[in-house]
Amino acid sequence: MLRFQRFASSYAQAQAVRKYPVGGIFHGYEVRRILPVPELRLTAVDLVHSQTGAEHLHIDRDDKNNVFSIAFKTNPPDSTGVPHILEHTTLCGSVKYPVRDPFFKMLNKSLANFMNAMTGPDYTFFPFSTTNPQDFANLRGVYLDSTLNPLLKQEDFDQEGWRLEHKNITDPESNIVFKGVVYNEMKGQISNANYYFWSKFQQSIYPSLNNSGGDPMKITDLRYGDLLDFHHKNYHPSNAKTFTYGNLPLVDTLKQLNEQFSGYGKRARKDKLLMPIDLKKDIDVKLLGQIDTMLPPEKQTKASMTWICGAPQDTYDTFLLKVLGNLLMDGHSSVMYQKLIESGIGLEFSVNSGVEPTTAVNLLTVGIQGVSDIEIFKDTVNNIFQNLLETEHPFDRKRIDAIIEQLELSKKDQKADFGLQLLYSILPGWTNKIDPFESLLFEDVLQRFRGDLETKGDTLFQDLIRKYIVHKPCFTFSIQGSEEFSKSLDDEEQTRLREKITALDEQDKKNIFKRGILLQEKQNEKEDLSCLPTLQIKDIPRAGDKYSIEQKNNTMSRITDTNGITYVRGKRLLNDIIPFELFPYLPLFAESLTNLGTTTESFSEIEDQIKLHTGGISTHVEVTSDPNTTEPRLIFGFDGWSLNSKTDHIFEFWSKILLETDFHKNSDKLKVLIRLLASSNTSSVADAGHAFARGYSAAHYRSSGAINETLNGIEQLQFINRLHSLLDNEETFQREVVDKL
Repeated sequence: MLRFQRFASSYAQAQAVRKYPVGGIFHGYEVRRILPVPELRLTAVDLVHSQTGAEHLHIDRDDKNNVFSIAFKTNPPDSTGVPHILEHTTLCGSVKYPVRDPFFKMLNKSLANFMNAMTGPDYTFFPFSTTNPQDFANLRGVYLDSTLNPLLKQEDFDQEGWRLEHKNITDPESNIVFKGVVYNEMKGQISNANYYFWSKFQQSIYPSLNNSGGDPMKITDLRYGDLLDFHHKNYHPSNAKTFTYGNLPLVDTLKQLNEQFSGYGKRARKDKLLMPIDLKKDIDVKLLGQIDTMLPPEKQTKASMTWICGAPQDTYDTFLLKVLGNLLMDGHSSVMYQKLIESGIGLEFSVNSGVEPTTAVNLLTVGIQGVSDIEIFKDTVNNIFQNLLETEHPFDRKRIDAIIEQLELSKKDQKADFGLQLLYSILPGWTNKIDPFESLLFEDVLQRFRGDLETKGDTLFQDLIRKYIVHKPCFTFSIQGSEEFSKSLDDEEQTRLREKITALDEQDKKNIFKRGILLQEKQNEKEDLSCLPTLQIKDIPRAGDKYSIEQKNNTMSRITDTNGITYVRGKRLLNDIIPFELFPYLPLFAESLTNLGTTTESFSEIEDQIKLHTGGISTHVEVTSDPNTTEPRLIFGFDGWSLNSKTDHIFEFWSKILLETDFHKNSDKLKVLIRLLASSNTSSVADAGHAFARGYSAAHYRSSGAINETLNGIEQLQFINRLHSLLDNEETFQREVVDKL
């Protein structure tokens, strides 16, 4: 069976090479290069549109979940959020499909399993995926017309971007306020302390790379004409990169693209690489931000140290940096975790920590939250790097082997959304002059790494530290929580609003009232959706896919081609085992199993073994309804995956963490975990307030909703906050938390 699959894969790749010969012309597109990638069972085809210079990357693979995307390079000219607002307004109707939000309207006319539009830091893209050929053609047409021929009406700009409008639309005497989908979205974002830290960090170290999402303080400077101008300059085939993946004929897509692009000429590509600050000496930036009500006053600071480490265009150097970042900061056994988090200098890594290829440079950042003394943090980090240079073998070879294992497994782990994940990994580099073929040559990079590791050993990473970090200029960034900060944001908005209103005359105010009424009427207007393509019954296979499942005792199994990986899931019904009063403890219990450690081993030791032998294991708690009685079912779940030859390790690790986790011995780590969970409560509500509201409402209508509220809703947040309040009373903490777990 496996031999046949390999033969079929090789045959498919050979067919792709023959179908798309280099130099071949297909509907105005010339094949420039072709690359078989046997380990991923795919063939990449690089094409260019002769008339416009538009680039197309096709990934030919025997996968029926086909993907299409059109992307544009969209360097933000300022922080008004024009790329983000344009992404929204292109979806408000086009010449061929003049309906509000055609993407949303297509949900009832399509079998797509993914439809979206996304704004990156300097690019915007519109991807979808579907398994139905006719659906693929329908959506492709909608996407192309929406992006290249959007209506971009003034009312769309007002609705999606920003506008002045009466708080009560029907009352001209009510206050005039700022409104707008993107404006309110970004106000919500900056209320999140982690997002605010990340955005201000980016703005400080990379001022040329303006906030593509939009800063609320700047969004209200954007004019309708600016939006039209930005679309005209950037949403052009010469500035486009299109992508297809799967088993559908490429020529059909090329034919439609050629027809769509036929009215355009060739322009210079908008591919300028924006540069960060010129870091010739140490720079220290300090700002004020939100406070975290779950942390004491002395723990209200987030701080990070960043070094500029070469360019992402050097893909091998970037790979090595990512491995180094992994060794430094990933997991309980990493040196930064042990010296910064376990030591108590900080509570957790900051959101910008790690290695981030950003447009023209790689940034290596070490940052922590909840730091009380920035100088101690800086000295500790500098000492860590210095010690790594002075130690003969600074990194445990088992950890390096575990990272290699994880990298290899990640490439074998080819789930249903493999095409989308491939797009996400390729596009950021592709829009910034990184050859997409290099992103696919993972095996070549890994083989080179293995060879260098054998000949150079740890000096491979010490050379990087010496080259980029030790005695090199460092960018230090920190935000101190201030009780006055939120008020200062409100005051700034009110000042900005007053300035806008003061500039209005009476006729302007009347027009604002009229536009508000008209916009509401337009939003409530019933639309004719007949212009949108619709799947017909004849387009849908009458028989669905069938999967053979074997069941023996309490075990169900399915044998299929998983590229040499076994996925295991275990579930245990808890309804009759756990008393109701202990339900709130279950999420903390599940988290503890993969954070604390056992009587004889720290979790850092266990974690290294897990990474060396598996793709990972996890635990979770879920609530479902019995399909026959609708009664709630409380389930404790285990998940794990590994190479087929190492499946036994999954069960070994499950057994170890379930039966041997020592809550009493590791009570200090449990306290750290509770502090982290409590600290994340504020951000989680800010990020998903609507989901908490929905869950709270559902709790009053069905019993499964009530249990879910206890486990995942506002009740759970309140429960964790209560446990957090017990941390300083050791006796109560042991009785109310440790003993019950």
